[in-house]
Amino acid sequence: MNLQPLFVFMSVSLLLLTKPASTLAQSAPEETPPIPAHDSDEAQNPITQVLFKPSGTGPPPNTRGAGSRNDRHCPQDAPTNPGSSATEPLALTALVPNNQEGLTWVEHPTVWVYLPETSARQMVLSVREENSQPHSQRFLPITGESGIVGIPLDENAPPLEADKSYQWAVVLVCGDRPSPNDPFVTAWVRRVVPSGKMNNPQKPLERAAWYGEQGIWYDVMTALAEARRAQPVDPALARIWADFLTQPSVGLGAIANEPLQ
Repeated sequence: MNLQPLFVFMSVSLLLLTKPASTLAQSAPEETPPIPAHDSDEAQNPITQVLFKPSGTGPPPNTRGAGSRNDRHCPQDAPTNPGSSATEPLALTALVPNNQEGLTWVEHPTVWVYLPETSARQMVLSVREENSQPHSQRFLPITGESGIVGIPLDENAPPLEADKSYQWAVVLVCGDRPSPNDPFVTAWVRRVVPSGKMNNPQKPLERAAWYGEQGIWYDVMTALAEARRAQPVDPALARIWADFLTQPSVGLGAIANEPLQ
């Protein structure tokens, strides 16, 4: 089920050639998943860390995602001497747990990527069903600045079905027209239905800690990002965020201190 560079190029190019930049989709509001009722002392005690406990469902192949042959940079932005420096620029990266399929409780989750500094001015989110049937595509403008970005699935697209896996790809469009060399990353999302009685949503950091305990990856990321955006200069939240991405079950320490857009 791997998305090959030419296949991704062909699937996005038809829409890119017929869809003007002025009609690029705007970011949709983030969904708040329901919280199963549970007894906990977290409401009384401050949260100092958010741990991610993988669900153990087992990943599809290449969960981290494959890049195109230019190593996930636009050709004009790629390092001139790759491997020659200890401070090579970071590449386009899918934010998914280490060797795990990412789970969600919501019908239109937000997926997360790290965008390197780039001359590209738009990106595409393409989603396919497990049987390779197209599900949806979103086109969004980008500034070219580096940082961690959340991309909600199109609210007008069909909801993700429960207990079904979907493969998504984010493609940087490096020029005026799509090219087989356009860099991309792929990853997986699987929607599951929470069991048990539901509670009203809690504070973002409390939600993040609960989702992490349940192994609900995409909802952890969205809640934790919401908490950081609400208090962007809070050093405690910055440390919780960095520690979350660095922990062995996640394995994203290389981008843990990159800005959140």
